[in-house]
Amino acid sequence: MTQKLHIRVSLAEDGKTPVRELMFDGRKIGEVSYIDLIEFIAQSVGTFRWEKKR
Repeated sequence: MTQKLHIRVSLAEDGKTPVRELMFDGRKIGEVSYIDLIEFIAQSVGTFRWEKKR
């Protein structure tokens, strides 16, 4: 099973700087910064409050 949405991390040409890319359905949507990623995680976790409790 292939993930529909994921973050791909590679190193820049200097071999030290991480480059984070937002991937959707195997296509690059754009680069995301460390802060963008933290904000996205916080927003994603916040959506769980709308899930039905079992």
